[in-house]
Amino acid sequence: MTHIVIDPGLCARDGICVAECPLGLLVPGEDGLPVPVPDADSRCIRCGHCFAACPKGALRLDGLSPDAAPAVSGRVGISPEAGLDFLISRRSIRNWKDRPLPRELVEKALDAARYAPSGINMQPAHWLVVEDSRLIRELAAMVADGLRQAGIMLDYVAAFDAGRDVLLRGAPCLVIAHADATGWYDPTTDCILALSHFELAAHALGFGTCWAGLFRRAAETWPPLRERIGLPPGHKVCGAL
Repeated sequence: MTHIVIDPGLCARDGICVAECPLGLLVPGEDGLPVPVPDADSRCIRCGHCFAACPKGALRLDGLSPDAAPAVSGRVGISPEAGLDFLISRRSIRNWKDRPLPRELVEKALDAARYAPSGINMQPAHWLVVEDSRLIRELAAMVADGLRQAGIMLDYVAAFDAGRDVLLRGAPCLVIAHADATGWYDPTTDCILALSHFELAAHALGFGTCWAGLFRRAAETWPPLRERIGLPPGHKVCGAL
């Protein structure tokens, strides 16, 4: 199957897809119809910008037609003031209701997080969601062990040992972003951006989050914690909420 297909009957030959491609993989043909460069299939990062920008729906990408693509609802036209108020009103939440977080809310936030930007559209983030409150308490204890072993944040460890969970705060759900860290590409920033999208989606959906920085720090140096969450070989925890 040809990777990029342009319908000459629909194409307006307006050059929008040519201008939009970040890697310059489309060029004007003799009659103005855009033509993929010879190595477009191997170089394309599947960002979908050419596909999304075409006002005529004349372009297919990897066999996907415009009619089959998920559409936005049209409810994105918020005012600048409302958008800024939404961002300003976000808070880190450290006190939780003693009840499970509905899974459908987590799934909606994860769906939003996958639209976060990533370098050359690598989309490296993998997700681990822990919903078992007993396991979260176990992981908090392992975070304390990891910090203790590393000799850092010992005041937090002392508070945890005294019966106050200042590590995972007794949260009913833990969301972890991890990624393959063995190649040339550092996935950390991309995973943090995805977590930020999750956090803002959570705010829109009416549930709070707090960055679990001490969990990430302990997972860097404490192998038992990585083993307990089943982290794949070569992966690292890039962040957690």
